[in-house]
Amino acid sequence: MKTLEVTKQMYSEIMGVLNKYKFVCAFDVNELERQSKVHIYAIKLKEKYGLNIDSKKVESLDYNKFGSDKTICMFGEKYSRTISWSVDGRQPEDENLFVLSFPTGAYIFSDGDTDRDYPTEFFQKFWLELKTYKPDYIDEMNHCLYWRLENAKKMFNSFKNVLGKYNQLNRQDITQRRIERIKAELSKLEKLS
Repeated sequence: MKTLEVTKQMYSEIMGVLNKYKFVCAFDVNELERQSKVHIYAIKLKEKYGLNIDSKKVESLDYNKFGSDKTICMFGEKYSRTISWSVDGRQPEDENLFVLSFPTGAYIFSDGDTDRDYPTEFFQKFWLELKTYKPDYIDEMNHCLYWRLENAKKMFNSFKNVLGKYNQLNRQDITQRRIERIKAELSKLEKLS
């Protein structure tokens, strides 16, 4: 029997007893029930959808952040979550989506000098590769990609490697961008003298 089924059965039995004696419990049975549902949800994300997650990092049924770029959350009007600039105008309704979000765009690959280093061409290569994982919804303006959970496994599990590859490539690209920037500044100074 899969872990999900065993866990559901276990919590059903435990909560049955706790709810029966709720009036004498010294702790919040409702909170334990919420936590059990979250735990079952985390196992479901792993078993049903194949997402490589640490189930202890799942804390909610409708919004979970995994690092700075990855989120799994419910979308639709009743959750007050919509796609700001959906490229095709479609909006999810009562959908649980995996979201990759880069609101600062190319600054993710900046060398720290945010006044001058905004590597749009480099970011575009990264962005185009992410889109090869076929997101269900796209927001180009805010650099967000959305996958239904049944389509999310490949990107969710590969993202760390894809980002790592681009971080490695960026180390080389940063040096070249700095050289070009310094040459341009030097040329300006030479024209002034």
